[in-house]
Amino acid sequence: MDETEHLRALAESTETINEISVGSMSITCEEPTETKDRTWEIGDVPLGDPIAEWAERLLMLHAPYPGDDLEKEESFSGQRFVVYKTSETHHVILDGAQQLEDDLLVPSSLLRNPMFQLGDWYTTHIARRFELPKHLVRLMHNGEIMADPVSMKISEILNNEENFPGTNSPKCFTCERTVFGDDVTFEIMDCDLSFRIWATEAYLSNPKLNVTKWYAQRLKKAYQTMHSIMVDKEHEWEDNHLRLL
Repeated sequence: MDETEHLRALAESTETINEISVGSMSITCEEPTETKDRTWEIGDVPLGDPIAEWAERLLMLHAPYPGDDLEKEESFSGQRFVVYKTSETHHVILDGAQQLEDDLLVPSSLLRNPMFQLGDWYTTHIARRFELPKHLVRLMHNGEIMADPVSMKISEILNNEENFPGTNSPKCFTCERTVFGDDVTFEIMDCDLSFRIWATEAYLSNPKLNVTKWYAQRLKKAYQTMHSIMVDKEHEWEDNHLRLL
């Protein structure tokens, strides 16, 4: 019998002991099972720039604008507008249907304002090129506001993830924007687990932020902290009762 066959025979003949007796107590030794970190099952979805994405949508829905050719498909195309962040303070608006001499810059602070009426603002800007009367320009306004695209995007991403613990009921995640003085904070709530976390507006301005994995890591850390507290309390309870024996 060669060495390989000898080791195989030895393994098959070895008895596995699942229970060890220590005095009057018995300790059951469970077979080790392979575990997988749930955070590695979470999808990779970057946050992107929700403000720019929502701005493109609002501008498209507000069309047509002064000077638009109503017979051209570009005037009503869903790809007409491109909005992106060009600096820490401004976004730029590119219009595929209007031949603007210069790129139009809009302060990012305006786009972050939930009450900002982007479509009306853009209409007024374009109307100046044609020197339209103000009362006609006002008739072209629809009063639609920016609302809160960051909260909407975060809620959408988290609700689309299927590998979070809990029942994963539809729309169990909510995100709300709160303002304290000059500080803007977002509260993310998991209604299934009654778990919530907070993030600053500056933190959520990172387009590369993986929202799902970030949330999973925060949830895992909270579970580990809670487990550590419970173990400490259990040891404290045991110590107190042992002193009474």
